[in-house]
Amino acid sequence: MTISPKYSLTHYYYSAKFLASAATPVAPHVINLYLDYNCPYSGKIFFKLKDTVIPNLEKKYPNKFQFVFVNVIQPWHPNSVLLNEFSLVAASLIREKQAENSNALFWDLSESIFKHKEEFYDTATVSLNRNEIYDYIYQIVVKDVKLPFTKDEILSQLQIQPQTELAKQSNSGNGATVDVKYFTRYLRGVGVHVTPTVSVNGIVNDSISSGSEPEKLSEIFASSL
Repeated sequence: MTISPKYSLTHYYYSAKFLASAATPVAPHVINLYLDYNCPYSGKIFFKLKDTVIPNLEKKYPNKFQFVFVNVIQPWHPNSVLLNEFSLVAASLIREKQAENSNALFWDLSESIFKHKEEFYDTATVSLNRNEIYDYIYQIVVKDVKLPFTKDEILSQLQIQPQTELAKQSNSGNGATVDVKYFTRYLRGVGVHVTPTVSVNGIVNDSISSGSEPEKLSEIFASSL
């Protein structure tokens, strides 16, 4: 079960244009990566995949694989909600702006968040409020990635405006809420709870973990051909 085509311009590693460029285009094998930005083990496997496994597989088996980033929010990591919200609004803006290399932009943004994940651990942000953390995420990411939108454009969809009057209180969320609900329902449907989890063509492979060596990961994926 793949995620909605709505996310194909960001969450898919390869663009449809890239896959269609093959001499004899075929539907690729789909590898779903269920990852949480605040999970150190998700970060560990993400870097193995992005830096080594995915490029090596494409070199050896051109256009045979599609890797899909699936946002997982682990509620015992409070900042996981905020990091994933930032990612999802950023993805929406990237698609809205019809940014060139939109897929690469989203994966580079995700790489930046994983690279700085310790800066969003509980002990690192306990003195910051919700809106300040959104701002801090932007400050971190923009140092690594040239984003096709402004700070105001993304923070206006994330930050919550305070309200002191009881009768005017709201709990409706922000610009990320629709996407957060989508991924939450999706994860319930596929029964994925642990991060990282990896599925190959819709079937979870329990032999894959953050400790798996890149060569082993490549071997597991190649076995599906």
